[in-house]
Amino acid sequence: MNEIAVTAVGADRPGIVAALTEALLDLGGNLEDVRAALLRGSFAIALLVTVPDDVTPGEVDAALRPVAERLGLGLFTGLAAPETPHQAARERVIVSVYGADHPGIVHAVTAGLADAGVNVVDLSSAAVGTPPIYHLAIEVELPDGFGADALEARLRPIARDNDVDMAVIPMTDEPL
Repeated sequence: MNEIAVTAVGADRPGIVAALTEALLDLGGNLEDVRAALLRGSFAIALLVTVPDDVTPGEVDAALRPVAERLGLGLFTGLAAPETPHQAARERVIVSVYGADHPGIVHAVTAGLADAGVNVVDLSSAAVGTPPIYHLAIEVELPDGFGADALEARLRPIARDNDVDMAVIPMTDEPL
């Protein structure tokens, strides 16, 4: 089986997931992993699909392209990166950040994570209210020998410099 990564982004409307998955099903595709989100008025989806060995990424793209054009979606199709054994074994925590909305919060926090060798697994954020309060939640995978307390100590100056509250929360179960 070939593993193919597909992303599509465009104006939200009913039927996007149904149309994309129908085209994949017609190729003999099976969804292995999917993430989708509504970002204000835009819908974004990332899919990892397995297809039979004789189906190429080009054929997947050719099957999805008319659907994407009909729905006004930007589309990317390519071979999925192989999963490495460490991905399932490392400790994960949630980094939660709250504060007054201003440019640079995501960059500062994710740069601090990258500098520590911490891998971002999932990220979501939103600014709500008046004045807007920004909330950033990042699920991260810690490098071997680097615990939640060490990460919190590493991020504390970044939170202070950005005038935000921050917490590192251990995960007990993987959320769906």
